[in-house]
Amino acid sequence: MAVTKIWKVRGNAGTVIDYADNPEKVAGYISNEDLEDVLGYADDDVKTESHAYTTAINCTREYAKEEFELVKELFAKEGGTVALHAYQSFEENISPREAHEIGVQMAKELWGDKFQVIVATHLNTDHVHNHFVINSVSFVDGKRFHTTNYSWLDMVRVSDRLCKEHGLSVIEKTQGKRIPYNLYMREKNGDPVRYNIARDAIDYAVKRSLNMEEFKAELRALGYSFQFDQNRKYWTVTVPGWERPIRTYRLGFEYTRDRIVERIYSNDESVRTNKYREAYYHRPNNYHMRRRIHRINTRTGLEKLYLRVCYEMGYLPKYRQDPLKVHYIFRDELLRCDTYGKEASLLSQNHISTIDELTKLKNDKANEIDDLMARRTELRKMAKRNIPEEQKEVLKDKITDLTDQIKRIRSDLKLIDDIAERSGILEEKIREVDRERNGKELIR
Repeated sequence: MAVTKIWKVRGNAGTVIDYADNPEKVAGYISNEDLEDVLGYADDDVKTESHAYTTAINCTREYAKEEFELVKELFAKEGGTVALHAYQSFEENISPREAHEIGVQMAKELWGDKFQVIVATHLNTDHVHNHFVINSVSFVDGKRFHTTNYSWLDMVRVSDRLCKEHGLSVIEKTQGKRIPYNLYMREKNGDPVRYNIARDAIDYAVKRSLNMEEFKAELRALGYSFQFDQNRKYWTVTVPGWERPIRTYRLGFEYTRDRIVERIYSNDESVRTNKYREAYYHRPNNYHMRRRIHRINTRTGLEKLYLRVCYEMGYLPKYRQDPLKVHYIFRDELLRCDTYGKEASLLSQNHISTIDELTKLKNDKANEIDDLMARRTELRKMAKRNIPEEQKEVLKDKITDLTDQIKRIRSDLKLIDDIAERSGILEEKIREVDRERNGKELIR
């Protein structure tokens, strides 16, 4: 099995000693003048057993630096990236000769028809590994070597094929699409997206179960559908509100089929008694106490709608979201919670209930911006006059205050436009939630 990587060699941020200490982390920052050091590091006597495992392709080993630079000068491309550096590390025990043979084959197949390459096999670590130094300019047509995702994928493809031909293992790849980058970043930041919500639900169900039937019942009570057949290679869960199922192993090691079963059957018997205790515990009926939802229902129109939306998503009375408790109809709105909170505040502060009142507020805000901008323009003209510096400083402070006011009003205008655009959608979602819960609509 071989691990591969490729990166650019450019810039100037350290000595070749630092580079040799950690080639994986600082190799991408060697200047053109230090190209000889890069080649020297790859062709180090100690690491390559006196050049026995160094091969030059389309150039000579002793004069590789000069020949690299000669090609750049020939095509007038001396600047920018000076070379590409790649490596191929073998996990298994393999002889240096065989590792070098695989490296040379890979270099010839990938780059040998257009680029000059030095291949050096290093023996100074626990794993035999190949280093490749590739000229950044082609000696055939003068085109630059542009690294993309495909550069590395081509290396993986050829390396795996050659390893198989030599009887070595390869890294098995999982099938299916990768998680989109925006979803990955949202999950990394802890935002409530589909995968995070599924993890929370599985964790909740696992903690309350002593066997698979109880686990399924807990997920079913949360509105999840699933495929947990023991004969299936992959288990799947479907988050309420989404049609596409998720293979549980994609959620992480703790959510693989075997690990879920192991977690369930390692629970203590107290899980069941605690669950029964919860089921038989009744809170006292404090009918005289008014809840937040009661106060929301005394409002009307848009103000009531947006307060109710914030309440449904856990933004009111305190910002304590629990995606498992949010109705699935609103889960795709969780990332807009802060915006809805600002819009609810805007509507409450201005006592807006209807679209007509919202339109009037927008016009008033627009007129206010026009007045502020006119005053700011006048102050700017005054500040350009020949007046004492103290007066100029006072004018500049006033201009800054006006600019801040204009920014706040423009922010309010954006919120007003968003309310006008999405209020109908949110109202329909509230009606759907009410119909599912109570069989009647509470928003009027």
